[in-house]
Amino acid sequence: MHSIPTIIVSNFAEAHIDFLGRCADPKEREELILSEAYHADRTLLWAGDPKLVFVSYPIAHANLIKERLNFQGSEHAFPENPTFYLCKDILREPSLIEKIVNFAGRDRVVNMIPYAATLEFYELVAFLRSQHNLDVKTPETPEPKDFWLRDYIDTKNGFRSLASMWLNNAEELLTLGFSCYNMDQAIRVVDWFSKKGEACVVKADTGESGIGTVVIEAYTDSERPKVFERLKQDPYFANEPIVVERFVPSRDQVSPSLEVRVPRLGQGKPEITYLSGQLFLNFGDFCGIQVDKSLYQASWYPQLAASGLLFAERLQEMGYVGHFDMDCVVQNDGHLYLLEINARRTGGTHVHEFARHFYGDDYIDKASFISYEAMDSGDITDAQELLDILNEYLLPINGDNRYGLVVTITRALHNHRFGCIAVAPTSDLALKLQQDVQAHIRRHKA
Repeated sequence: MHSIPTIIVSNFAEAHIDFLGRCADPKEREELILSEAYHADRTLLWAGDPKLVFVSYPIAHANLIKERLNFQGSEHAFPENPTFYLCKDILREPSLIEKIVNFAGRDRVVNMIPYAATLEFYELVAFLRSQHNLDVKTPETPEPKDFWLRDYIDTKNGFRSLASMWLNNAEELLTLGFSCYNMDQAIRVVDWFSKKGEACVVKADTGESGIGTVVIEAYTDSERPKVFERLKQDPYFANEPIVVERFVPSRDQVSPSLEVRVPRLGQGKPEITYLSGQLFLNFGDFCGIQVDKSLYQASWYPQLAASGLLFAERLQEMGYVGHFDMDCVVQNDGHLYLLEINARRTGGTHVHEFARHFYGDDYIDKASFISYEAMDSGDITDAQELLDILNEYLLPINGDNRYGLVVTITRALHNHRFGCIAVAPTSDLALKLQQDVQAHIRRHKA
């Protein structure tokens, strides 16, 4: 029996445009949404090989991935006139639809996997089924009638509501927090925390990647008007509920994230895909992850794993299908707090699926990985120039399959940034490799 062909739809911008579109500055708004689209570069590492990947823009380093990392059977395609809505772009361009039909082959069947379930993705699937008689399977997408659930658990309020019902020890795992119906109510809660001498976090219900999240330290009476004005002027808090939580201090910024895959009900049990430590430039400003065996040995891991799997089982019963990750923070005293769920493929899915493809299911025993989305490229804005300059660092180095750099994002080079995974036998060596690469780029600039 032949395996079913896999198609990836990297609809990053499409999934986040409603929220990011609130940004008041037109130039900043466009750049924020485009930055999401640029993350699609790394989806060439998803779902093994072979596959067909749809992205909004060409992946400049695709040949490197194919030739050096055993993805020879993976191809990518993109629209001639991209917008922020990739699924609509595919529908609009007959040549892209033809690629899908041809890729389905004689059996006319495909597995179609999106970054996230969106209404536009459902429209694309329905069109392929009705107009081209394709058997489109969606192993990571809820049925349309259950789409509301994906949206609900992706909100701050939705997560807190379900966690408080499902987790026996919810009072221990959830930091003190309040759901507010508007900013005026949220400000009263912020003031209450401040008068107690405590910092708090104000979160837009649908915020993502730290956008729509503001930390408020305890303030004086004279500082109060400025704090309130700042919150009222923030466009990301408009027209939706707001969560205000006690700020959890984490001196070393220990912020684990557990990803779980939820099959369709009756097609298997949920399973943990990977555990990572999140990396931040500043509070909430996500920039990458670390995947290392030591994380699984942390004292808080059993509690996180149990909570994630319990959530997954309950969600599966309700009709959820696909990936989600559970983001957390570990307080200075080692206490674990659960913060939110992201109902989609996540910031480290490409690391996990690359590692599993390249090293096997036991990859965590073979290497350590640091994925970074915002490496400084200096004055380098051309992908081929970057690859040439980094050639001596690219995986594998001198034939050593456990040491080297994997370039993951080059579309952002015009902003002097690129994405990569540093791979090494230990976490210390992976960090050193990342630092050596950054120093090498600085020397080139000099």
